Amino acid sequence: MQNNSFEYEYRESLKSLADDKKITQNQLDHFIRRGIQSISPTDDFDLKSLGKMLPRIVIGASDDYINRMKVPYQATSYIAANTKAPDDSYIYKIPGKNAGGVVQLSGGKRKSGDNAFASINRILIGYKAIMVSAVNLMANKNQIWNWQFFGNHFKESNLDIYEDLLKLELIKKRSKNFYYIVIARSDKTFKRVNLLEEYRKNEIAVLNPNNKIKVIFVTSQSGYDYAVKTIPESDLVNYIITGEEFVIYKAMLTLRKKYSVDIMLNDGGRIMSNGVRDAGLLGEERVTLEPYPGNGLIPNEIDPSSILGKKGIGLDENEVEGTILIHSNEIGDEKANVYLYPLDEQKVI
Repeated sequence: MQNNSFEYEYRESLKSLADDKKITQNQLDHFIRRGIQSISPTDDFDLKSLGKMLPRIVIGASDDYINRMKVPYQATSYIAANTKAPDDSYIYKIPGKNAGGVVQLSGGKRKSGDNAFASINRILIGYKAIMVSAVNLMANKNQIWNWQFFGNHFKESNLDIYEDLLKLELIKKRSKNFYYIVIARSDKTFKRVNLLEEYRKNEIAVLNPNNKIKVIFVTSQSGYDYAVKTIPESDLVNYIITGEEFVIYKAMLTLRKKYSVDIMLNDGGRIMSNGVRDAGLLGEERVTLEPYPGNGLIPNEIDPSSILGKKGIGLDENEVEGTILIHSNEIGDEKANVYLYPLDEQKVI
């Protein structure tokens, strides 16, 4: 009954947005067709500690809709801090800082809200596949950004939350054919990030055979011809070749049809996720909004490339351009938000 009530309220809010001319009739029809998933950790899985922190977890498409898609349903996972700038912008990285300055964005320490939300995003969205750019892979080559990367912070601060995350992972049962998907558009990409050189030195965690992670490189013919000589296809490595040119849509069709990836976390950075968004293939942004971290933690001069959003630019005047905000969990002074993009149904259905 609770879920039915939430879904009813969601549809009514969509109709109000259409009445106010903030979304079009076509967008209204699309979002209603697409449906929604609402999960209560407490009621659905008896995860009471996690449920206190995140009473409701929302995914912006129903299982039925995802089952009918020709490409994987994609969601991102970001943290973004308020800059206190005159335009009320939010930044998702600090250029030049380790790991993009994630710790600085949350006030100099990892905060529980983002650790929980980022863990949830990987368990519920990224349990079949996580997609990254070659650039991001190499920037974090020593790390495997699975849910434990974030969830392990709860081992000391809140063991009950950690145990609930473990239980949730068991409930979801990460697919035995879990894939780490690496986007490298061409041979130039492999060369620019020195991927093959670092592979030879066994410096890339996800490509270390001891970690037994299945990796799919998505690239053009030139990328394949260059990389396969050093990283041959094997039980752990596959390639998707999109042709002489790199075509993201063709790659997504192959991921769904050949590898049965119907949902995945797009964790490859802003340039890559924006490209997927512009192709009409990105379903949602899952963002932990942080308050202003404090003087000295973020630059006074904001690099425009680091801005994720600004208040008022969304379709419903939220922070993320081109989206509607469908749910927000307040966790102390943090907000775990889910923003939906309209999908290009001519491509995805």
